Amino acid sequence: MESLIAGVDFSGARDVPNQTWLAVGRLDSMGLEIMELRQTGSHKLPGELAALAQLKAVGLDFPFSLPADFLRFCAEKGSHAPFQSWQEVVEHLVFVTFDDFLALVKEFEKESKRLTDLAYRAIAKSPMHRAAPSMVQMTYQGMRLLAGLDPSKFAVLPFQDAGGSRVSVLEVFPRATLWSLSLPDSGYKGKEKKDREKVEALRRDVLMQLTQLREKKGAICKDYPRLSVGKSLQHVAIDSADALDALVACYTTAIWATAPVLFADPFSVDNEDVLLEGWIYAPASSRADKV
Repeated sequence: MESLIAGVDFSGARDVPNQTWLAVGRLDSMGLEIMELRQTGSHKLPGELAALAQLKAVGLDFPFSLPADFLRFCAEKGSHAPFQSWQEVVEHLVFVTFDDFLALVKEFEKESKRLTDLAYRAIAKSPMHRAAPSMVQMTYQGMRLLAGLDPSKFAVLPFQDAGGSRVSVLEVFPRATLWSLSLPDSGYKGKEKKDREKVEALRRDVLMQLTQLREKKGAICKDYPRLSVGKSLQHVAIDSADALDALVACYTTAIWATAPVLFADPFSVDNEDVLLEGWIYAPASSRADKV
């Protein structure tokens, strides 16, 4: 059965438009074919997603929540009862200005990681990371975006039940996906003019390896959907690291939609903090050098 899958490389910048990229692909028994790859800006993203009538799932590249110890600190500072659910967290955050949120992050001082970040401790930063590249504003803006999604149409995993016809919304991390597949996961984002040829060559290599995954890796990737990208969209992904990340986010989501068994169960960690902190959805790694 044919459906649409989307992937987003999200920008937390408050400028409009910003560098948020959207990839949309058609998923069927033949695999995932990327149909769109374009910059949309975060301000247009909810409307863009709502307009995709056959959308089954979307992967968004930003932290969906914050570390549990920081959330306990926020509740205490705000004379709020301890948060019992992610929904309570985002409803509270909607009424907190960014300046006030940043002040809390600075007062807390620690850059704690969520349980899911610790699974990728060598590559995943804390949602509270303030040094470049800053994660604080992206996390704040992203959580507010999630709070504004229509709950009758979208289900944010793992916090909400994705039953019925609702679109599954997953936190994805393109670098974690690339690392899990033993593909280059760094070095392709350089913006210096002198490095342009080098980083474009690396993006081209990443893209080609993704499209040849089943052929190159054989039985290890037999359950992965085939990825196909037309020439014009290949050029877009090679020209922009953000566009490539959106494409990888889309493909990650397609893998999950095709073979969810390839992904760790968020509740397998047997820790209720997952219901506050969220989960990075990336295919399980077969690498020998696991973090």
